[in-house]
Amino acid sequence: MLEKFIKPESVNVDLQSTDKEEVFEELNEILISLCPSLDRAEVLKALLEREQKMTTGIIPGIAIPHAISDKIKEPVFAIGKSKKGIDFDSLDKKPVHIIFMILFPADDTSLHLNIMQRLALLFNKAEFYNSVMEKLTGEQIVNTILAIEESL
Repeated sequence: MLEKFIKPESVNVDLQSTDKEEVFEELNEILISLCPSLDRAEVLKALLEREQKMTTGIIPGIAIPHAISDKIKEPVFAIGKSKKGIDFDSLDKKPVHIIFMILFPADDTSLHLNIMQRLALLFNKAEFYNSVMEKLTGEQIVNTILAIEESL
């Protein structure tokens, strides 16, 4: 399912951000590059508003900031990896190292729920976190994610 949405150009393997707001801006650049018709400020505002409701750093080491946009027809992903870790106000109070930022279309809630469920299954696989962290390129990360997803 995810192979349709996750591409090597969706991945930043060396995030420079040190906090949540910086990483939102850094990954937002990927979303805009993949969908140039999106309004940068509008996307950032939607992501930050969603994050204010509750942190999306709910899985140890991983965050899933996401928002809804009526400007897209299918989900857009930006994936980031941080060696240093990013303060994300996570539930476990520890830094996150892997971030899946997703913009979902407003008119397809079932797809939204299916993708979030699929990601939850992925993240619960014991090998997921370490496998992604050891990869050096966007292509390697995408291949790893898709291989683990295939094993579900």
